[in-house]
Amino acid sequence: MNQARAFFIVGVLWLAACGGGGGASMPGPGPSPMPSMSPRPFLPLKSGDTWTYACYLGSPAPSASTFPKTNQVLGTATVNGTLTYEYQLQIPTSPTQSTTQIQLLADDAAGNTLIYGYMASPSASPMPIASPTIIIGQNPGPNGTTYDYEAQDGGTVSRVLCCKTQTHPTVFGTFEVDVYYDGSHTVSQATDGYGYAIGLGSMEEDHNFNDPDPSKRIDCLVTNTPPP
Repeated sequence: MNQARAFFIVGVLWLAACGGGGGASMPGPGPSPMPSMSPRPFLPLKSGDTWTYACYLGSPAPSASTFPKTNQVLGTATVNGTLTYEYQLQIPTSPTQSTTQIQLLADDAAGNTLIYGYMASPSASPMPIASPTIIIGQNPGPNGTTYDYEAQDGGTVSRVLCCKTQTHPTVFGTFEVDVYYDGSHTVSQATDGYGYAIGLGSMEEDHNFNDPDPSKRIDCLVTNTPPP
């Protein structure tokens, strides 16, 4: 842990950018997270799975205002013969505005999470990407490893593995997470960060990560996870 922080200090900055959330008044805890898959992917996928978060606007928390957000698995869709899961990801830009994206994801036998495409809405047909791509690695490699994938509009999402570190305190305690950033291969220019705990999913997220106005940065801490 300490070695990872020393080697890649920006991983700590990600968690520090919006301040500590430990002293905040948080929503009541949901089911205790208990991973059950082997090999366990960092993002377990099952229809109906839901993750909720308390998001802190501004820095530092807990003085920052809070608002909720949700990620969930809506159902399944078959893409070129592969069963995928409709992972609806909410990406907030403010307490009242957010982008919702439905990614078609599946975990392989080695525990990697791959993206196979998108859906424009819950009732839409799957939109496959040219090539399924690993976006969360079971053994992700050294800090700075890139995980670029095809964007919904046909462009490319730049994704980079930052480091392994600890989340801020959540209602479940702290988690060791693998941290990925989207938007740039340079963490100081990235827009969104995701901290995944093995077998549990995204435990902490940052949005508007590098906004020059700290009051617009958003730090989201998990408050409820899918049951085991």
